[in-house]
Amino acid sequence: MKEAASEWARRSWEVFPGGSLGEYNLPRELSVVLTRGQGARVYDAAGKEFIDFTMGWGSVILGHGHQKIYEAVVRQAEHGSNFSYVSGPALDLAEELVRTVPCAEKVRFCASGTEATMYAVRFARAYKGREKIVKFEGAYHGGNEFGTISLFPQQLLDFPTASPTSAGIPKATCNEVLIAPYNDLETTSRIIAQNAPEIATVIVEPLHRCTTPVEGFLQGLRDITRKHDIPLICDEVMTGFRLAYGGAQEHYRVVPDL
Repeated sequence: MKEAASEWARRSWEVFPGGSLGEYNLPRELSVVLTRGQGARVYDAAGKEFIDFTMGWGSVILGHGHQKIYEAVVRQAEHGSNFSYVSGPALDLAEELVRTVPCAEKVRFCASGTEATMYAVRFARAYKGREKIVKFEGAYHGGNEFGTISLFPQQLLDFPTASPTSAGIPKATCNEVLIAPYNDLETTSRIIAQNAPEIATVIVEPLHRCTTPVEGFLQGLRDITRKHDIPLICDEVMTGFRLAYGGAQEHYRVVPDL
């Protein structure tokens, strides 16, 4: 079994950059290829058990191999898989989202968080006819070009500047992104007020990864964006259905536009 695990790890380095799927690149001697999961635990080819602290980047919130999810997937697979048109289950889910999520008047399904934030920002830009957006320092909004700007600040500034976190991001993209400090409503309000005629949208993670919003920050952000008629986007990829069934917007009682 150990030999099989070692062979799988070797093969992964031949076909995946860094031997991984893009995150958590490990040294070769620590490489692992998983074969199954149950609950909060996953197992490699040698049967070694690990606790999974990523859980599909938050998507596997009920754990691996959940019986009811398994049964639902099998049941649906018997009736077809990937339809190009509206299906009964898609309609049921969309109606539940509209009932549950405070801001959801209509629903568009996306394949990933990267795609969802990209379309939300594009929609806001099209609606306002503007290009600049405001995001917060340290916020990750997916692998799109604006989503990976200023993830890891290089220096502490009262007015942060946009800097690419990854190679391959054009300078032109940085020029269209204004960076604000999370939980600093005064500075954020000034940035928005000074650039309001050019801003298409403000996008925020309501709960900034592990940092909770200080009292009044989200409501203040909602007030300043409403004052300047700027759409507010809440990226709830991580907080949706976790902080509350209706997401962070239900929990904090602040309703965004998208």
